[in-house]
Amino acid sequence: MASKRVGWPFQEGYIAPPEGETHAFTDYRWDDGSVTRRWLSDPKGLDEQDIIIRPFSVDSPKPDDQ
Repeated sequence: MASKRVGWPFQEGYIAPPEGETHAFTDYRWDDGSVTRRWLSDPKGLDEQDIIIRPFSVDSPKPDDQ
């Protein structure tokens, strides 16, 4: 039986247009060292300058992050 790969999210990309923030993608690092990006928005319609990249965190946001 083949072993399953395990991946951990390590950063996320957000688009911050004037009308509000949208989650664009999550990057995952796998136990074999490879990295993949899971897009949640259409990458063809995005301007890279509008994307804010943040480290992934499972902690609750701080009050000053709101």
